[in-house]
Formats: sequence, C-alpha cells, structure tokens
Amino acid sequence: MADKTRLIVEGGDPAADPKAFRRALGSFPTGVSIITTPGLDAPAGVTANSFASVSLDPPLVLWSIAHTSRSHAAFRQSAHFAINILADDQVGVSQAFASASYDKFSLVDWHRGGTGSPLIDNALAYFDCVCEARHEGGDHTIMIGRVIEFGRSEGSPLAFSQGRYGITLDHPEVAAKARDRKFEEPGLDELPFLSLIAKAHYKEDADLEERRSAARYTQVGSKVLAGLYQSAPLTADELARRMYLDRREVDDSLNEFLADGHVAIFDGHRFALTESGKQRRRQMIEYLSRYQDEQLADINPADLIVATRVLKAFLTGPHQGKPDLHI
Repeated sequence: MADKTRLIVEGGDPAADPKAFRRALGSFPTGVSIITTPGLDAPAGVTANSFASVSLDPPLVLWSIAHTSRSHAAFRQSAHFAINILADDQVGVSQAFASASYDKFSLVDWHRGGTGSPLIDNALAYFDCVCEARHEGGDHTIMIGRVIEFGRSEGSPLAFSQGRYGITLDHPEVAAKARDRKFEEPGLDELPFLSLIAKAHYKEDADLEERRSAARYTQVGSKVLAGLYQSAPLTADELARRMYLDRREVDDSLNEFLADGHVAIFDGHRFALTESGKQRRRQMIEYLSRYQDEQLADINPADLIVATRVLKAFLTGPHQGKPDLHI
C-alpha cells in the first residue's frame, strides 16, 4: 500500500526562518537527558536532547551546548561531565533543568559520581565521562566524552518531539503482529480495549495534526494559548511546566504571540492573553469542535455517552499520574 501523501506546510531557507527550521528538526523524536558537570565553583546542569553515541571502542558519546547557555562556560572549562537519561516519570526533572532557576540542583535528588559530576537519582541510565574533545560547530560547542562508568535501570524513557514530552509505546500494528506471527493481524473486533485506544489515538493524532498544520496552528502554539486561556498571568517556566512543553519552544511561541498582539507581558516576566489572543483561542476551540463533530457524525449519540464515561473512568484510574501520550 502506498504511503500517505503529506502536505509540506513550511520549508525553504533555514536562515530565513530559523523557528520553522527548529520545528522541522523537532520532527525527529529523541530521548531527554540532563547533562551535568562538577564545574569549577559549583555544579552546573542543562536539559538536552542532543545526546548521541559515537563509538563502542573506545566508549565515546557526544552532545552539544549553545554558546548562549548560562552554563556554557562551566562545561567549556570542566574536564568532566555526566549524561543522565531520564525515565518517563521524570518530566519535572527535565523542566527543572530547562528553567531559568539559578539553583536547579535544589529542585531534584542527586549524588556525585566517580568524576564528581552530579548523577540524577532514579535516572534510567547514566554515563560518567572524561571530556575527550571539544569542537566548535556554528552557535554550539560539541562535547565528546569518554565514558569511564555507566549504569542502567529497568524502565521506559522520557521522549521528546515537536516541543512536547511523550512516552514510548509499541506501535499497535507492530504489537498486534508480534503477538502471533502465525495468524493474520486481528480485526478491530479482536483487539483488546487498550489497543483500540492506542489505535484511535494514532489515527486522530495524525489526521488532526495534518489539518492543524494546514490551518497554521502549531502544536506548541496551540498549547501555549490553551495554558494562558482563563488563567492568571504566568511566567514562561510556569507555562512550560503546566503544559509539559520545552522552555525554548515556549519562548519562541510567546515572542510570536507578543509580536502579533495575542499576548501581553506584565511585571516584565509574566504573560497573559490579550482579547485578540482569547479570540484566537476560541477560534481554535471552534475549529477542534468542528473537527470532532465531523469525525463522530456517524456514531450513535448514546454510544458516545457510554464511551465518554468509560474513558473518563479509565483516565482517572490508578494510573492517572502517568505522563500524557504525546508521541
């Protein structure tokens, strides 16, 4: 079967539209890591998704840090750093190190590794490194480390894509085939309830994202407007934590909305929607409502009432503390 044709909603020269270029880069999902160093005077740490393996023999890894980062000098001068790979229940840890706080380490539990670099408690994995080399690459410094000690725990990683945190799950089609390769993939009547939820999510998310992009509603921008709607003025950090977004993406959206007059700033650091911003949010709600009505038009209203009740019971059950499914 031929792949679905997807509409290109933005592109061109990355120098002419760096924010669109960043959004395109965000199409590649990654894990989330906290990079730490003992520093010269005090420990430093940043949230990063630029981590990658380089070599098994010798054991080398790399990541990169922006020249504009407040922690750039600390990592540029230190001989050691550690990579902490976050688990799917550590969104708060990621947001703490992505924030503008000057005392990030007071917000999380940690201990020192063999090199003196801070290791985040309960991280999914860690790599304690000696800095092997540094290379300048545009507006970033690429750090290559030789791993001298590592550790891994059982669990699932925290994922990140398009400015949103997520979790990893087996694709429902792959999972269905893996259950029994001797038989054809089961029909919808044979799938268990949770597999049906996952399959419905994939369908809805793909369809809605294509339409939202065509209407120039970005995922992050939509969530920023939703977070500020009928809310007291929020700081960028508060907004990122409330909506489970990356701080840099929040900053970009806020700057765009400030320029468009959809957002106003108070006390120099708090943001609120203007009347035009509230109207923009109401338009989005109406757009989503029309989309929902279209998708559910052929379903019996009584069945929808029952399905809604079941899903609400499921979502408020004992697993409710798990992160949202945003893959």
